[in-house]
Amino acid sequence: MKRPLLLMVAGALALVAAGCGESPSVTVYKQGKYQGKPDAEPWGNDAFKGDKLAWERAIKARNERQDETSRGTPTAAN
Repeated sequence: MKRPLLLMVAGALALVAAGCGESPSVTVYKQGKYQGKPDAEPWGNDAFKGDKLAWERAIKARNERQDETSRGTPTAAN
């Protein structure tokens, strides 16, 4: 009875001790320059192949589909 309890307490203490350490932070900003991945245009992917106008049309169509006024009138429950 004492051995399993002792193992559980030892395991809990090991988990608590492991959570107390500090991990080094990764700095992606140094001396005024961003060191991370450069941003790309939203239309620069396989779907639009760099066509900005096609991307703008797709965004406009998506926004029009999200318009609440185009949903129609609700039907009354019978």
